[in-house]
Amino acid sequence: MPWKRTTSLVAVAALSVLGLTACGSDGTDAKGAPSATATTQAPADGGTDSPTSEAPATGGVKKPDDLPAGLPLPSGELTSVTGSKGAYVLTFTTQDPRAVLADYRKALEGAQYTVVDIAGVFTATSDKTSVSVATSADTVVLTLATL
Repeated sequence: MPWKRTTSLVAVAALSVLGLTACGSDGTDAKGAPSATATTQAPADGGTDSPTSEAPATGGVKKPDDLPAGLPLPSGELTSVTGSKGAYVLTFTTQDPRAVLADYRKALEGAQYTVVDIAGVFTATSDKTSVSVATSADTVVLTLATL
């Protein structure tokens, strides 16, 4: 079976998730200042879903400034951002992750991303961007890797 671009991007996305979750950083650098790879968590005081075309910034959690231009984000409350330039894991809390996932898939396809289903998650790729999306009971987790 030939090794294809999609397989490569899925491998990069999976390794990014594993690497970012396994690094175990406490969110500070050697001088005690917040590091670029710090995880940001929003307070659990609730929030509202926002449109897919806009990146939510609620509860003090802000989307990364260097996200690829034209990348739609899922609706929901952005509750966590982990990573650094070109590789992020963004977590969105929502009441209906399946509906958000279906809408997000359509938004990615509309933005000219190629979407592929793989074992209960999907990946979407464009020229230099790979997005892997998974859900749990109340979250949508987006793993982003740029080449």
